[in-house]
Amino acid sequence: MLRRLAALDEILVLGDVNVDIIARVKSFPKPGEECLAQRLELHCGGVGANYAFALRQWSISPRLVACIGQDDFAALLLRTLANYGVDVSNVQRSSAAMTGLLYINVTPNGQRTFFGSRGANRLLRLMPSDCRMLDRAMAVSVMGYSFLDPGPEATAKQLLKAVHAHGGWVSLDIGMEPSEQIPGKILQIVKQVDVVFVSSDEATVLTGVRDPRKSYRQLEKAGARNVVMKLGKHGCLIRDEGKLCHVPAFAVRAVDTTGAGDAFAAAFLQARLRGWPHAEAALAANAAGAAAAATAGAGENMPTLRQIAHIVRTQRLKQPWDTIRSRVLRRIRKL
Repeated sequence: MLRRLAALDEILVLGDVNVDIIARVKSFPKPGEECLAQRLELHCGGVGANYAFALRQWSISPRLVACIGQDDFAALLLRTLANYGVDVSNVQRSSAAMTGLLYINVTPNGQRTFFGSRGANRLLRLMPSDCRMLDRAMAVSVMGYSFLDPGPEATAKQLLKAVHAHGGWVSLDIGMEPSEQIPGKILQIVKQVDVVFVSSDEATVLTGVRDPRKSYRQLEKAGARNVVMKLGKHGCLIRDEGKLCHVPAFAVRAVDTTGAGDAFAAAFLQARLRGWPHAEAALAANAAGAAAAATAGAGENMPTLRQIAHIVRTQRLKQPWDTIRSRVLRRIRKL
């Protein structure tokens, strides 16, 4: 059982912050082909920012740890995050690289393809040893991308050690790129954290096992605790009361899957922060992921609590999950 926080603003989010340029196109272009979108959208994105925005929708006040450039994009991102109530006092600035930027190509079925660079995200430095945040935070969310570069990796380990030192807990959202580039390192890190978010595709890359249930068990054998496996439109897998459980999904028409996994994980984390049972946390996460997939864009366009509640209220599930759905809806209405 994860320790419940005394205050809901004591969670740190360590992750990338980018400018997302989103284009909706009729089809994915062939090599050398022109691909014009009717319009472009500019958003504050990146997995760290997405987590922070999503947590704010649940009335959680995260403290964001990230690194951006000294350019105009950076000023836009800081202003947007602060306007949504995200604590950006620990977002670092660097003149050695521009702010991370991604171009996201979205096709009519909601699938997206990313092009771009992490930029200044790779230059994150250690937090000052006298930073009060290190003594106060009771939970930290880190991303697998942080372990691709020395600076962010050192910071992630610093936060992990500091939070565990006073009885807090750590979650890790693995990501596909780290699964492919540094699988051995990721399998070592999963032993040191308390909650692991992983997609079925990432689990296959890490374990070499395609079947989700078997790859889930392989991650547990590797030392992972509290694995939450994202199955996209098929829901998720968790271990609840000793049993491996498939948590059903909520059906929506996918508009844009950008940020759906981040909305899923943030919803699960807020539930654990509030002490909700494991099954309720997972079902709320499925609803948030579905709401995100039905919403264009990520970042500041993360689904609202009203949108998530609508999905939970209007879609009945088979028992025993419908009883759990009703409990989740009652909890949401009290927030």
